[in-house]
Formats: sequence, structure tokens, C-alpha cells
Amino acid sequence: MRKRLLIMAITMAITLGLVALATAQERSLAGKLTLDQMVEYRSFPVYHEAPALAKLVEAGKLPPVNQRLPKTPKVVKKPMMVDGIGVYGGVWRDTFAIPPEGWNWAAGQAQGYFGISQMTHEALINDGPMWMQKEPEPLPNLAKSWEWSEDGKTLTMHLMEGVKWSDGVEFTADDVLFTYYDNILDDHVPSWASKGVWIYGGKVTELEKVDKYTIKWHFGVSRPIAAFFHMDFPEFSVGPAHVYKKYHPKYNPNMTYDEYINCTPPEKLPPVVLGPFVPVLYKPDQIMILVRNPYFWQVDEEGNQLPYLDEVWFSEAHSGMMRTVNLLAGSGDRTNLENPQIYSMALKVAQEPGAHFRISWEDFYLGYEIYPNLSLYAGVHSDRDKALRELFRKKEFREAISHAIDREGIAKIAFPGPFTKPWYGLYPCGSPMYEEEDVVKYPYDPDKTKELLADLGFKDTNGDGILNWPEDTPLAGKELVIEVIASEDEAASVAMLDPLVSLFRGVGIDLRAKVFKEPVYRSKLNAGDFDMAIERVDWLATPFQNPERIGPISDTAPRWHIAGPGGQRELFPFEQRIVELLKSSATEESAAKRKGIFREIQRLATDNLYTIPIYQARRGLGIAKRFRNIPDDAPVHLYQWTINSTPNLMVWTPKEQQIASKYSDLIPTSEDYSWVEGEK
Repeated sequence: MRKRLLIMAITMAITLGLVALATAQERSLAGKLTLDQMVEYRSFPVYHEAPALAKLVEAGKLPPVNQRLPKTPKVVKKPMMVDGIGVYGGVWRDTFAIPPEGWNWAAGQAQGYFGISQMTHEALINDGPMWMQKEPEPLPNLAKSWEWSEDGKTLTMHLMEGVKWSDGVEFTADDVLFTYYDNILDDHVPSWASKGVWIYGGKVTELEKVDKYTIKWHFGVSRPIAAFFHMDFPEFSVGPAHVYKKYHPKYNPNMTYDEYINCTPPEKLPPVVLGPFVPVLYKPDQIMILVRNPYFWQVDEEGNQLPYLDEVWFSEAHSGMMRTVNLLAGSGDRTNLENPQIYSMALKVAQEPGAHFRISWEDFYLGYEIYPNLSLYAGVHSDRDKALRELFRKKEFREAISHAIDREGIAKIAFPGPFTKPWYGLYPCGSPMYEEEDVVKYPYDPDKTKELLADLGFKDTNGDGILNWPEDTPLAGKELVIEVIASEDEAASVAMLDPLVSLFRGVGIDLRAKVFKEPVYRSKLNAGDFDMAIERVDWLATPFQNPERIGPISDTAPRWHIAGPGGQRELFPFEQRIVELLKSSATEESAAKRKGIFREIQRLATDNLYTIPIYQARRGLGIAKRFRNIPDDAPVHLYQWTINSTPNLMVWTPKEQQIASKYSDLIPTSEDYSWVEGEK
């Protein structure tokens, strides 16, 4: 009886979810707008500001709003706002699960993820809202316009004039050059971007300062369109040169790189930011509070300085799943539903009378896959490591692994409904680059797995059910044991481990699962210190944005085949072809031809089982009903995450539904930045 009730509940949840999918067009923006409908740059005769800022101006602690804004602010236009111009006030409650490393994001430090970074960082361009456009193209941001030279090898960018950091210091070309030369291109700095992505035609891109508000990019090839996607968050989140130069060993020989990277730890508040919100309070394992940036440089079409919301309250948790739990419990306002095991519960709670949140669903943009480590030189510490890597590099063995996986069964375990289905890669089927006919599939067939393993010489020599290595190998007679690692922060990845262990044992492979905390997992992945890894894949729906997640275009990419010491790496012929294709895609302006390139990459990757996809899923966005200006079809992740896709700065709540702010007395003024000794 209980089982029957559970099935009925799940069926009802699926039905409700389908209804939500069917009605998502009522307040949709996907593919509807042109660039000139979204943003512009212009001045206003009069500007308006939040009441808390007006009080600080009246008290003499802040300059008037027209002096805090740039010469021509960036204007967020009404067509982007499904609920129109907003009102000031209210709180956004959220959750994060990874402790912040510090505030030096240009040097690669993380601020806790989960939206904190997006609320504090700004970049030259903005590609998050591209999903709203009829013909997707990057939006201007700190760079308000640009043009190519006649030969296409020089790109001139015009920066906004008079933008100020949150401490009142002006943003200029010096900040851009510092971010590029002293972080991204400095081999001693683990920045978000690598030098490799800025190499075109075998030449590292040069960046020239023309004047305070003009820069020129000099490329080794003509019109590398791909470069725009490395000018956005987080790869080109601009860092404040006036804060960090004095800590950098290039400018201060008394400092080490470690001291530079960690010079602004999490407790050093408030940090100097360009984003709409400034962190002002952090209590480890408890909360992080962000308040409005009084110098934020964007406005709406009525001259109202953004953001509309007063504050963002982040509670710290030990797992990303708590963000969803907090939303369901009523103590949170937003979650990304990306762990299918909790979909039915979330759907059920969302339909209860008085539910404070709604759920919208995106297309199939999310996937889960296994990375067999193909590197012969990175993370190889023993004969066992070397033997496994050589085994993984045999296509027949990768085929055997694929045939051992019951994708349909695992997808149903994750969520028995329309939100999951088997995946064979390379892109999830919601991707504009996906074509079913390009995908080479190696479906569930355990008998085929056993046949392939036998052909490779593996036999169960002692009858215990586990295969033994062939006699002509360094591990002769030993059992075939493979370790697979996962991050505890990805609940869906962890949930797949038991079924995979069982499926692999059924074909004679002793698969041993290990779950690590996210930082440990990530460090193992980055060092190549693993046999196999299982991971959620977020970026493959738009592969042209992140070519390093597809092929070996740098020493640290892709994650499952990084180079060893001195750049040692033995590429397969199909990998060499993928590199050629990725390089050609970087300069291809025709969308149709670019799709043709990525279609060929999909055929190569799936035919050769470059990775082992398992299942793909729709993601859901759970959002408080009181929040306005979030479209029903806002993607959780396409070109960027939700908070970039639908800019948080334009979210507002009606007066009668606002949660009262508590931290307006912490809005930073000049006296709060006494720790910054830069020139003001």
C-alpha cells in the first residue's frame, strides 16, 4: 500500500511538473529580444537612489548619487524586465556550502560560489542574458563598445568612463591590464583562466592601454570570436589594481606569490568590488551578509540606481543540498534543482497551498558522466596507476565500461519521469549543437562487456567473481580494482555510486567508490590523481564557450587528460583532430559553420568514448514567488548561471511582501576602507 501511494505521489508530481513546463511561456523571454532592447549607455538629468543611501548622503558620508555614477551609466532596459521597473527594499535569502578562500578573485580565489561571486564580480562583457536574444551575441558591460581593425587582428574596446569601485576609486584600463598580465598570464598565479586560452595562431594575445578608457587586443589570427567568451565571469572578473598591486611580487619584491594570493582573507571586510552587492559580515559556518554597493554603476530606464534589493543573506551549510532544503522549509528564496533524487519532493511542496516558491524547468542541459583518466604522466605514482591508464587508453576497454552501464535504470533511480533520460554525449540533447544522428552509442549490454574484457585477456582465475589481470601485464594475477571518486557536494553523483559498483561487479570489475569534500575532490582532479571520476557537467550545452572542457587545447585541459611535468602528453589521433576543430571554431563567424564543427567533434568524442556519459537531466529553478523580474523560462545554466542569466540587480519585491533589511548600517563608506592604502 505504501509503495502504491509513493508511486501515485510521484506520478502526480510528474504531472504537475509537465503542467509547469507547458505553461512556462506565459512570462518567457527566450529568443525574443535584440541587443538594443536590452542595454544602452546614457545619462539622465536626475537620478534616484535607495532611501538608505540617501540618508548617508544627507549625513555627509557619501557623495550625491550623480557623483557616484559614471558619466553615462549602463541602463538595463524594460524589455528585460518581465514585471517592469521595481521598487527599493527587501532581502534575498540564499545558501552556500563552500567556505570562501578570500577576496582576490583575479588570482583565482573562490568566494564560496552559489551566487556570492556573481553578486560581487564584474567583467568586460556579459554573456549570461544571451538566452533572451533572437541572435545570441555577448552584451557590453564594462566595455561599452568595440570594433575590429580591417585585418581583424586588433580589437579596440572602449571602457565606461567614471565607473567607481565600492571604495570610490575609479575603474580604468589599469585594472584590466593588471588582471590580464599580472594574473591570467602570470604562470605563478592560479587564475580562473589559463594562458592557453589566450593563444591564437601560436601567439599569446597582447593587450595595449591606449588611454584610461581605451584598450586594444592584438591577436595572432583574424577575428578570434571565441575570445569574447573569455572576457566574462569568472575568467575575466576584473580585479582592483589599486588594492592588489602592492602585494604582487612583480611590484613588491618583499612579497611571495602565496602572500599575494591570500592577502585579503575572508574576514578582511568589506572587499573592494564592482558588483551590485558588497560582503560586509562573515561568520564562518553561519552567515555571510551582502549589502548594496553605493557606487554601483547601472540604472533602470527611470534613472533609478540599481540594485532594487537592499541585502542578500547567505547561510552557510555543509552541502549544496541544504539550499534546496532551506527553500522547501521557507528559510531560503532560491535553489537550483540539480539533484533529481529530490525533484518529486520539491514538486510536491511547490504545489501545496501557501507555498512561497515556484519551480520552472529548463531543457536538457545537465549531464552526469564518468572520466576515465587517460593521462600517462600526470598523477602516475605506481605500476598500478600506469597499468590502469594504459588500460583506459584502449578503446575496447572504454567500450566495455559503457556496455556495463544500465543508463535507463540509473536515470529511473534518479527520478522516474520526464526529467531524466539516458545520455551518450557529447552534448546534452537540449544543446543547440546537438544532433541525434551524430551520436555513436554503446548501450547497456553486459554480455558484450564480458566478451570485450575476455578479448583483452582478463579472466576470473580463482572463481571469486572478480577478473584478474593477464599474465603479460605488470599486475599479472591481481584483481581488476578501479577507484572512482566523487564530490560530496554533488548528491546525484554520489547517489550513482552504489548502482555503478553493483553493475561493474556484475561484469567482474571491483569498482571502489570514494567520496571527498569538494576542495579535496577538485584538487585530485586538477592534479590528475584519480582512476575515474564521476561528475556533473554544466557547460556542454554551449561548448563554444568552454572548449577546454572538450579537448586538449591547453596542458590543463581536458580534466581527464591533463599533461604531466614538462607538458608531457600522448594525444590520440582523434584528440589531435578535436584540437584542430576547436582552433578553427575560435575564428569561425558563421553560426551554421560553427555548428558543423561541433557536430564533427561530437561524432569523434562519442565514437571514441572520450568520456562515459550516464544520464542527462532537466534542471529546475526554485524561486520565491515574491521575487519579480525572473522570467518563467530563465535557465538555471546555459551561457551562465541563473544569477548571471537573469541579473540579480533587477530583481525586486512588492513593498507588502518585503522582508525588512537589518544591516543598512553596514553599507560601506570611505571610513570602512581604511585598510586600502591605494591612491584615491
